[in-house]
Amino acid sequence: MRLIENNQVHTPYTILKKYWQHESFRHLQEEIINSVISGEDVLAVLPTGGGKSICFQIPALMKDGICLVVTPLIALMKDQVENLIKRGVSAVAIYSGMNPREVDMVLDNCIYGEVKFLYVSPERLHSHLFQERIKKMNVNLITVDEAHCISQWGHDFRPSYFEINQLRLLKPECNTIALTATATPEVRDEIVNKLDFKEYRLFTGSFARKNLSYAVRKVEDKEQKLLEVLTKTSGSAIVYTKTRKEAKMVSDWLKRNGINSGFYHAGLSNQFRIKVQDQWMSGKLRVVVATNAFGMGIDKADVRMVAHLGLNSNMESYYQEAGRAGRDGMKAYAVILFQAKDIEDARSNFNRAYPEMKYIQHIYQCLANYYKLAVGSSHASGFDFILHKFAMQYNLEHLEVFYALKKLEEYDLIQFSEVYNAASSVFMQFDHTKLYQFQVANSSLDPLIKAMLRMYGGEMFTLFTRISEYKISKVLNATEKNVKKDLQRLHKAKVISYSPQKELPQIVFLTPRMDAGKLPIQKHMYELRRKVELDKLEFMISYVSRYEACRTNLIQEYFGEETKTECGVCDRCIEKKKKGVTVLRTLHDQIVEKVEEDKYNIRVLVDKFPSYPDKEILDVIREMLESGELIQDASGLLGAP
Repeated sequence: MRLIENNQVHTPYTILKKYWQHESFRHLQEEIINSVISGEDVLAVLPTGGGKSICFQIPALMKDGICLVVTPLIALMKDQVENLIKRGVSAVAIYSGMNPREVDMVLDNCIYGEVKFLYVSPERLHSHLFQERIKKMNVNLITVDEAHCISQWGHDFRPSYFEINQLRLLKPECNTIALTATATPEVRDEIVNKLDFKEYRLFTGSFARKNLSYAVRKVEDKEQKLLEVLTKTSGSAIVYTKTRKEAKMVSDWLKRNGINSGFYHAGLSNQFRIKVQDQWMSGKLRVVVATNAFGMGIDKADVRMVAHLGLNSNMESYYQEAGRAGRDGMKAYAVILFQAKDIEDARSNFNRAYPEMKYIQHIYQCLANYYKLAVGSSHASGFDFILHKFAMQYNLEHLEVFYALKKLEEYDLIQFSEVYNAASSVFMQFDHTKLYQFQVANSSLDPLIKAMLRMYGGEMFTLFTRISEYKISKVLNATEKNVKKDLQRLHKAKVISYSPQKELPQIVFLTPRMDAGKLPIQKHMYELRRKVELDKLEFMISYVSRYEACRTNLIQEYFGEETKTECGVCDRCIEKKKKGVTVLRTLHDQIVEKVEEDKYNIRVLVDKFPSYPDKEILDVIREMLESGELIQDASGLLGAP
């Protein structure tokens, strides 16, 4: 398909070149893009690193109007918006924590401005106001990211995804693309059903990674084995741990043993996390030891190893995390190091992760009491939340509270954001004339206003613009504290609307506060989810416990991919090769012994070794003839040279 814009002809290739500076597409990308451009509904299952974003971003850029992207991951949402803006594409996001004025302004820009991409969380679709504003937008494509969340059989089920079908009713002329990295056949069927796809195209990339070697090691000392593995390999690595405490302990231990390492988890300050991430991305840190809070939205192509200390609760999350290794196509490793106790802990943690319904209701009531919320109040209101303070106030066990909050989040009653770092933002309330008059009358604030105008331009007059007080302070040669103080002065004077950065974890009530005894969690649905997740955990236990099967084949079979070809690079395949070499070496030596005694025709020689397959014997004979270790005389008899 071609797009004519400003007398220029654009194709998917020219858009790819213009915004991404790439010359060619990855496997399946071009076919998916062409299907979306032609107006078809599409379900694309592309494993981690397959380049899913381009599959909807390029078609959207080739059409008039705005692309509506639904995704549950705030961190990934912000990351994609920032990347699009860096490429010169207008993109915005609406997520919990934004004030009503910010939301209103973003929606207005989507209706009347030049915005090409609007990212929203699925919970936002409940809003009548949002639905009314969508009707006024020129939407060219509906994109459902992390589409497995719509399925009860998926690993991250979100009931709010059921609301996505409302978008199709509001915009029946729009086609939809649903994307996910991990979906079993049951999940794919439910995605198609829930999104009301009638005629659609299914694209599924292979879950096999030819360059990625999977391995599992049952060990006595995980840290010592990790050090051994890191010493034997080179290049950048990620090590996943189950707890924040373990992340720091393992990182410190690696540093003491000569491995340049840092640690990362959701409990650290935003500044610390950014520092660790930047050092790792630039190569100053070789290893990041982290909880699963690390890695989402981070695209580092040359990761040579991803190690897991312990077990993931499901194959979907493991496959995504392991898949962060070797995205450059070069040889890479994904290693699980575990002990028998890890299996016991995994089952124990699973039981803790599914608390009694009465306990979930109790935690919800405690939250309502904590923030003094009456029934029916504070829909979509966000509050700072420190878990240990909350738990102490109500004499609760921290970990049990955490899992209850996760269950309330799963059923879209709250949003619990452990990693929350809304950057500071500014909206200029004065027009240019009024602003100039203010600058003349307030000379002490004039340098700050001029610096912001130089750094952030006219964007501040049309929408809330992310700013950095630190960068402004460097331009002004002032302290960051004084910059923040002056921004507050401008805010009080109503020259700007200034929203300072937030770093504390957040609790957001996604519905009006309910009666805790009447939460809309159906017991049979809750038990179904429990069974689904337990089956997923048992598969992971089976994955680490089975020693005969190709690891890649096990992964492919889990995701419904039929295959008869072993990968040849996982620990099981390598072990088989070693055994095979030993067996063939023994056969080779036995043939040498036979032909030193006498000469034989090929059939008789083969019959001398009934315990070996004929093919293996014939292959060894052929190799020995080619190397000169066997000779064949004029009558066809084989003998020693």
